[in-house]
Amino acid sequence: MRRGAYYDGQVSRALGLWMLLLALAVASVAATPSQAATTIDVEIESVSPQLFDLSQPEQRITITGRFRNTTDAALGNVTVHFWRSTEPIATHDELEQALNSEPTQPWGRRLPELSVDQRDPNNEAALGDVAAGAEVTFTVSATVKDLALPTNDMVYLLGAHVRGQVASGGRETVGRARVLTIASSAPIPLTSVVKLTAPPTLLGGTEFRDDSLATSLNGDLQTLLTAAEQPGVQVLIDPAFVAEVHALSNRHSVAGEPREGNTTAADYAKRLDALITSGRAQRLPFGNPDLSRLHIAGGLVEVERCLEWAETALKAESMDQLAALPLAADLGQEASQDLALTLALHGFNTIYGDNILISGVLESTNNTPTGIAIRTSYEALPGIGPDNTMTEVQTTGRRLAEGLLGNSQTVRLIRQVDDLASGQPLAGLETTAALPSPQTPARFDDTVTRTPIPWTDLEQGLNELFLEAQLLQELTGTDRSALNAAVAVRSSSANFTTQAEALAYLNATPVEQLDAEKVRLSVPNQVVMGSDTNYFPATVHNPLDVPVTVQVLFTSDAQKRLTVLPSELVTLAPGEHRTVNLTTETTANGVVLVRGQLATQQGTRFGAEVPVEITATGLGRVGWIIIIISGAVVLGGTFLRIRAVQRERAKVNSE
Repeated sequence: MRRGAYYDGQVSRALGLWMLLLALAVASVAATPSQAATTIDVEIESVSPQLFDLSQPEQRITITGRFRNTTDAALGNVTVHFWRSTEPIATHDELEQALNSEPTQPWGRRLPELSVDQRDPNNEAALGDVAAGAEVTFTVSATVKDLALPTNDMVYLLGAHVRGQVASGGRETVGRARVLTIASSAPIPLTSVVKLTAPPTLLGGTEFRDDSLATSLNGDLQTLLTAAEQPGVQVLIDPAFVAEVHALSNRHSVAGEPREGNTTAADYAKRLDALITSGRAQRLPFGNPDLSRLHIAGGLVEVERCLEWAETALKAESMDQLAALPLAADLGQEASQDLALTLALHGFNTIYGDNILISGVLESTNNTPTGIAIRTSYEALPGIGPDNTMTEVQTTGRRLAEGLLGNSQTVRLIRQVDDLASGQPLAGLETTAALPSPQTPARFDDTVTRTPIPWTDLEQGLNELFLEAQLLQELTGTDRSALNAAVAVRSSSANFTTQAEALAYLNATPVEQLDAEKVRLSVPNQVVMGSDTNYFPATVHNPLDVPVTVQVLFTSDAQKRLTVLPSELVTLAPGEHRTVNLTTETTANGVVLVRGQLATQQGTRFGAEVPVEITATGLGRVGWIIIIISGAVVLGGTFLRIRAVQRERAKVNSE
């Protein structure tokens, strides 16, 4: 028994050693195709359809591609086989693993697998001998039944294996290619959102800076509007853009030149109005301000101030239907959770952002949902190797896989014409869907990609605008808050890519050019007073194109000795100049310097001070004294002369 056991053990060890050597040999053989695949160029050019339904067993899937012999020797009896992996990719993590896998993984199987008399000849393509450097195309196909895949609503890898006779005499797999495909009974849902906005060109009222809006309405903006009108497509509309299109459709002027209403703009305005009432539109804050830039460079104070401008400007436009739309923001690549939550608390229903990792709800501190954050994308992602991963079929496969397995429904925000190619549903593969309604919290990538450089020149210009506006309101007696808010929020538009562009727009607006400092005061340099109360003239000039109401105020260096009373209020029409009389009062002689300045009805002084030297001589009082004394002298002299004559006569009579 012990000898038998020993013998059996020897046999078992020998068998184990034999099996180990066999496994090593198989592994060595299996490694050969992987090494060959790194030097042989195989590229899949199309898969039709790339989305198929496992409940349709007779549905045929066709793969076309090209094979180029990149070796320095001919390959004999080359055949291309339809290849597939029956392992479903069911989660996003598994998708990432597949994308990072070696070309030989997963192992998969080649077709045909059946006996010769049962084979589908379309499963393989015979290419014959392929010379070194030569390139040939191939087509292989298989039915859904041939694939024997386990379940629908999964991602699968299909591809092609190229086999041929190599110089060493063996037949090997010399090249391979893989592509992501989808097994599903329905197309992948996709939300397309078209954003309609443009750089501001309306300077105020009906005055346009240039013809750029009219040009764009016949070009890219026309293309985007057509895309937005497609059934099921969502649309994001800038109210300031709508206001400009309507203004362009009526009588207006461009750079001071009168124009009739633009017919293209009139048609565009009607179509915009139809979209507003379509039930699939959201509105941006008026002017599409760059909230991300303001938040990164400044903080929430700047953001909230800009939001106040936007709401003030929108109310002034009387766009009731547009104002009733859900409010949304496009934060681009700088969508931070802090900013998104702040906007949600300010009434924003939806926040779009390219760097939102997972779409979800935004929750306040008391865990109350206040809005949703939507992950947006429009860039093509690479497919699966080993060769070129950025071909159309490869990026399409990745797009479909992400749409099926992604953490949230795909939303593609079309900001410009270049985004249309990837932003619209792929025919037969994707279907238009409404915005998702996520239930779990949103996740953000808060890594800031933009350098936080404040636009200090623009900020200073806007501060000066509002200071000047307060003065103009007092001068003109009009409320300019809505006009100033519209200029400020348009100057902060995200459509301006540089500070210089924003400043150029701000400086071109009439409200910026309406400088109250241009209203001038002219007075004499010197005035001589000959009495306690005297008068002198002052002239006010109004070069502005709006009427102003002003008064003239003076400050005296010796207020107790001499004062100049405020002038009456005068209203000057545009271009008018008027003279007013100023009253001076003095209590002592001497020279006093006074300074005159224009002021509003409320007493706010503005403009340069104008100095006036006033000399008070008191000549009126002195003159009367001299006259009185002279009269007294004359009367006294006359009296003395009469007395002298009387004495003379009395003396003569006595003699």
